[in-house]
Amino acid sequence: MDRKLLKFLRNTSEEKNGIIKDASSIVSYYLKEPGSNVVDKDKLIEPGRLMSLYCQPPHIAIPDHSHNYVELVYMYNGSTTQVINKTRRIKLETYDLLLLRQGTSHAIEPAGEDDIAVHFFLLPEFFSHPSLITEDGSILRHFIAGAVLGNHSVADYLHFRLQDILPARNLLENMIWSLMVGKKCRQEINQVTMSMLVMELLHDADEIKSYDTVRYEEQIALTAHKYLENNYSTATLEEFCLTVMQPTYYVSRLFKRYYQMTFTECLQLIRLCRAANCLTASCKPVEEIIQEIGYENSSYFHRLFKERYGLTPKQYRDKSRD
Repeated sequence: MDRKLLKFLRNTSEEKNGIIKDASSIVSYYLKEPGSNVVDKDKLIEPGRLMSLYCQPPHIAIPDHSHNYVELVYMYNGSTTQVINKTRRIKLETYDLLLLRQGTSHAIEPAGEDDIAVHFFLLPEFFSHPSLITEDGSILRHFIAGAVLGNHSVADYLHFRLQDILPARNLLENMIWSLMVGKKCRQEINQVTMSMLVMELLHDADEIKSYDTVRYEEQIALTAHKYLENNYSTATLEEFCLTVMQPTYYVSRLFKRYYQMTFTECLQLIRLCRAANCLTASCKPVEEIIQEIGYENSSYFHRLFKERYGLTPKQYRDKSRD
């Protein structure tokens, strides 16, 4: 932990506390329209910028509200309690990271004197960087794609624990510094930094717990998706349903609800993405790749691949090399 940055954030937090005596009035100032509880991005983020930053002041409760932007909460020191959708209480500890999608309702209980929570407010356009929206079938990618397209993502929120992931913490500190000191021309750098942060989170996905609203049905959908990611070459709906001891029709309905695609369509997407990656990153024969990703019918794979990418596998490989 950078002591200089911690002191800077603590001072910033205390300054805001001297100004903000009634958090409810501050929230109401940024509402999209009177009578709603939606905090508006156009009132919170300056024109021409894609992100803004706020350091939560101590001893003040933030009332329940939603927002039309993505919010990222990084617990730099101490702890705070977030209440998601009025039902789920999440205690963020030091170095925890919370991602909230547009439309998710949340409130924040009063923070203590040494509790430093940094809130990033991010426009959906912030995630339009090519490296952030590349398809790879992961839950985090789906969350980002939902932010860009304005769709309901797989989760209302994702919760990451970064205590043992120093590179991710360093990247967050870099963005905090750049926003706090107000340097010009930092927007593009912060976008790339956020891309690198996502890469770090994806790299350590097995060590990070990600959560949605933790309702039982949503947990099944998340588990099904992770099963497809890890077993795409042999995965079947029947096999997964045996592992969770649920009927196929029930799992199919849940998967369609949370991913806006069927179990089979998602499996096909993951296989095609893996094939495309392998075509560009290796010299393996196409037939070998087809076998590795789980297809037995070569002509069927070629038809699916061309429908998705507009090219044959050979054309796709040649174009990537060019």
